[in-house]
Amino acid sequence: MLRPNVIVVLVDDMGYSDLGAFGGEVKTPHLDRLAANGLRFTQNYNSARCCPSRASLMTGLYSHQAGIANFTGRDSTDRLGPAYLGKLNKQCMTLAEVLKSSGYGTYGVGKWHVGHEEKPTDRGFDEYYGYIRGHSTSQWKVGNYMRLPEGKKPELEFDADDFYATDAFNDYAVEFLEQAQKKNEPFFLYLAHSSPHFPLHAPAKTRDAYLDTYRKGWDVLRKERFARQRSSGLVTDSWKFTGLSEVPVDRDDITNEFAGKTNPDWKDVEQKRQEDLVYRMATFAAMIDHVDQGIGKILSSLEKAGDLENTLILFTSDNGACYEWGPFGFDQSSRKGFTRLHEGDELKGVGGPGTYHSVGSAWSCLSNTPLRMYKHFNHEGGNCSPLLAHWPKGISTPDRWVRSPIHLIDVMPTLLEVGGADYPKKFKNEKLIPVEGRSLVPFFKGAGKASERVLCFDHFDSSAIRKGDWKLVRGNNRYKNRTWELYNLAEDRCETNNLIESHAEKAKELEAEWLAWAKRVKVNPYYSHAQTNPAKVRKKLRKDAQGVYLLKHGDQVAREHAPQFANKSIEIKLSVTRGREKGGVLISHGGSRSGYSLYLEDGKPVFSCRLGGALHTFQSTKALPEGQASLYAALLPDGKVSLIMENEVVAEGKLPGLFNTHPQDPLEIGNDSQSTVASYSSNPRFKGKVNEAKLKLQ
Repeated sequence: MLRPNVIVVLVDDMGYSDLGAFGGEVKTPHLDRLAANGLRFTQNYNSARCCPSRASLMTGLYSHQAGIANFTGRDSTDRLGPAYLGKLNKQCMTLAEVLKSSGYGTYGVGKWHVGHEEKPTDRGFDEYYGYIRGHSTSQWKVGNYMRLPEGKKPELEFDADDFYATDAFNDYAVEFLEQAQKKNEPFFLYLAHSSPHFPLHAPAKTRDAYLDTYRKGWDVLRKERFARQRSSGLVTDSWKFTGLSEVPVDRDDITNEFAGKTNPDWKDVEQKRQEDLVYRMATFAAMIDHVDQGIGKILSSLEKAGDLENTLILFTSDNGACYEWGPFGFDQSSRKGFTRLHEGDELKGVGGPGTYHSVGSAWSCLSNTPLRMYKHFNHEGGNCSPLLAHWPKGISTPDRWVRSPIHLIDVMPTLLEVGGADYPKKFKNEKLIPVEGRSLVPFFKGAGKASERVLCFDHFDSSAIRKGDWKLVRGNNRYKNRTWELYNLAEDRCETNNLIESHAEKAKELEAEWLAWAKRVKVNPYYSHAQTNPAKVRKKLRKDAQGVYLLKHGDQVAREHAPQFANKSIEIKLSVTRGREKGGVLISHGGSRSGYSLYLEDGKPVFSCRLGGALHTFQSTKALPEGQASLYAALLPDGKVSLIMENEVVAEGKLPGLFNTHPQDPLEIGNDSQSTVASYSSNPRFKGKVNEAKLKLQ
């Protein structure tokens, strides 16, 4: 068989069930055609957010290995380690670089977002049209998009008054296909749509066709989607219809006062607000509709040239639907956003030029039906997306659900195999990190299930490990309870039954395996502490003549080397330098079941203790002074607790007793990085400095 042409289509922030083939009411006939004549992967994992997912897709590596652990932007390598470069590093190759070296013509369209310092044409693409800076830009401004390589005369001219980027991307995809079809070589086309990512932009005519549909509200539509998913065979008995997810913790002004609460039922939203939300969701649906229209144009072009039979098409989304930031969405731009209520004639402008809207967390629960949570998180609603694979000459027995766990890192080894390409050990004099993924070709040839594999995740401290049917997952500081949760996905596909208590040993096993992965791919702080404090990791701390342990900012001491505090009194003395930081952990030892943490909350010292999972908190009414200050916390043998700041008692109380277990988590100065003792309202990392920490146990 001749090597196939390859088209990879990536959309942005589309939820698990938005496609018609996965239960959605959005009109996607062309994508549904690909699904019916190809494979539908039900457990396709990503990296929970746009740029790390792109890094994984493009390189076949975990995003940390490619240099984009969390996000693009400022190089934080010196502070956090090489995983936080903020752009693709030189230790990886892109799909375009690999396939180009194997004789493919390489074409790219759309959103880049893996670091603007290098253009797509610097990383293997012969031709490119799109934008290379940022996660999004106005779809109505033709000047925001460029044709690369620089100096290349654009083949297509767009009228500024009639420009819409999703349609322009589709048109350039077809233009590049037509160019490729004139050459005697296979081609690789990467079509990376920014739709349906905010700002919500779509032609009013398409938007208006969905208004009546979304006036039903998210509660009715979620049930309708689930019913279609069941009738199609996607949903089996192991899937449960979930309630609306909670709104992540954040500022009240951007979460619409729903921070940490469940999204509201549709009937509880006032009618004027409902209509505003209807227009937002209709615009979101219209964006996907226009993506699908482009797929239709691509299929027509392939059929006309006789190329459809031997073209491998992969279609997926970079993460689950986006909650930012509350059930009513936001207007203007991301973190500066606020929510406006649009009424009357103003509604007709929603999604038009000059506007900036998001869809909100409640509609995103519809998009992710029936999975929990959203983009940013490594629960299934955040890091699992549908994947379609279509290749008439290469896929035997099409129209199948494939239920084995796969990952975006599998695209690289798949294209290496079908494209007859080799992945070298060095490229441009740089030693390369070996590819992590597995080829999907066995599924193309009829395999129904793959052997057990391990997949790991971490994004802004939201972490997970998937091993066989088991998944261990935790949220970050925006999640209501930042503790590990354990699910058996073969029995509980939608993460509704947390087995952390009944299967504690399995959770410990998976956590240890996740931690080994975190160190290997250089997740901070696990990598940085191992690098900067190797002695602290390898051996126990030493005590001075008075039995006091001396520590400094940044220390992390593994469980097996940390002082045993079970059934002992505890004294903590800290010298702290604080600027304007209002939050952050000063010292912690333990996690969600057992341990203590001394931290700042709104600038005020707090001493929290976990005994048997129960949280006991002692908080000062006064803020820690800026500059250098002293803190003292003590747990006495009778359970009495004292918190002293600058020689003044600022909080006291009593625990039911002393700690009776030694925790799994490490002793840390300046952070609480694993299963946290308390649910902190801000990032647990303290950005001031703990000058000195003294710890005494008796």
